[in-house]
Amino acid sequence: MESTAATASVPNLASYVRLDAQTWNTVKETSKARLSSLKPISDFFDRSRFGVPANVAVCRSRLDYNLVYFSNNYILIVIIVSAYLLFSNLALLLTIVYLLAGFKFISSLPHNQRTTLPGGLKVTPTQVWPVFAFTGFLFTWLSGATSTIFYMLAMSGMLIGAHAGMMDPPVEANFAEQQV
Repeated sequence: MESTAATASVPNLASYVRLDAQTWNTVKETSKARLSSLKPISDFFDRSRFGVPANVAVCRSRLDYNLVYFSNNYILIVIIVSAYLLFSNLALLLTIVYLLAGFKFISSLPHNQRTTLPGGLKVTPTQVWPVFAFTGFLFTWLSGATSTIFYMLAMSGMLIGAHAGMMDPPVEANFAEQQV
C-alpha cells in the first residue's frame, strides 16, 4: 500500500507537459526515426572527401547536397552546441529552471482565489503573473541569454556551413542525379 501511495505522489512528465498521448507518441517516434537515420561517423568525417571547393557554384552544390544528406547529424550538432553553452552558462541554466518551476507553480494555484504564500502574503495568480514576468525578464537579461543564443547560432552555422561546404558528395550522388 505504501509503495502505491509513494508512486502516486511522484509527478510524471505528463503532469508538467500537457500533451496528449498521441502527440507524445509522435514525438517519441520522430526522435527514434531521426536517431536511427544518423549517418555513420566514418561517413560524416571521411577525410578523403574533404576539400576546398573550386568555386562558389561547387560550394553551393555541396551545401545543397550535404544539408539534406547529413540533416540529422547537423541537428545533433546544434543540440550538442546548445547543451554545451547551456551548461557553461550556469546563470542561464538557473534562469531556465526558475522560469519552468515558476510557471508550473503559478499554473497550479487555484484561479481567482487568494493563496497564502510563504511569508504570509495573500495573492491571486493574476497578481503573481506580472511579478513573475518582470523577474523572469530581468533574470533572462542578466544571464546573457541573447548573447548565448546568438553565439549558439553563429557557432552552429559556422560548423555546419564549413562541413557542408567542404565535404564532397559521395560518388553515388553523381549517378543518382543523372538517372532522373
